[in-house]
Amino acid sequence: MRLNVVVLSLAVLLFGCSEENRTVHEDQPKHNVVDKTPEVKQPVEQQTNEKAELASFFPPDGSTAFFQGEGNEFASFTLQTTYIGANHIAQVEDNGGVTLLKVYRITDLAIELVYKEAVDAKPTLPTAQEAASFPVLETILQKPLTVGNNFNGWTIQSTTASITTATTVYHDVIQLTHSEDTLTTTKYFVKNIGLIRTEDMMVTPNKEQFVITSTLQKIE
Repeated sequence: MRLNVVVLSLAVLLFGCSEENRTVHEDQPKHNVVDKTPEVKQPVEQQTNEKAELASFFPPDGSTAFFQGEGNEFASFTLQTTYIGANHIAQVEDNGGVTLLKVYRITDLAIELVYKEAVDAKPTLPTAQEAASFPVLETILQKPLTVGNNFNGWTIQSTTASITTATTVYHDVIQLTHSEDTLTTTKYFVKNIGLIRTEDMMVTPNKEQFVITSTLQKIE
């Protein structure tokens, strides 16, 4: 009788240990699956928001912007904007002397110029697939959008500048400056509109300053 009790007790003990080990083994993969879920989804949402923020520095799709120039007969120009897919934007710039087709690529980090050529008045725009194959020519704007950030010779001088045009006062304007030899170029960008002003200041051999400006007048 005592032997039977011992055997029965040992069987119960072994069964309990087996159940405990199986419970631990089954619970482990469940915790691993839950922990990995946010690591996969979060970067995708963040990239989408970053691209949308940079794309906001362009005029609306299908619009035409009119710039008034001073200091040079070709400083006045029109800028027609067309969106090519989700990552590329084309602009046709016409200053009365030459028509340029420019194509920009929007990444998570920057706005990149990937195409710039003289074209006819009504050029055929590249497809999204063609634009994706263009090499990077120049970085136009790059994150972080903070004062002091440098890229390709450009420096963000301000993110809170104010620019007054003939019809509007723009606030929270991003001011970029590039200097080379005797020429200093300054560009001003604002969200939901894009470029609103350019300034080219040259110093002559006589140490005199000569300035050419192009300022946004309206968008249709």
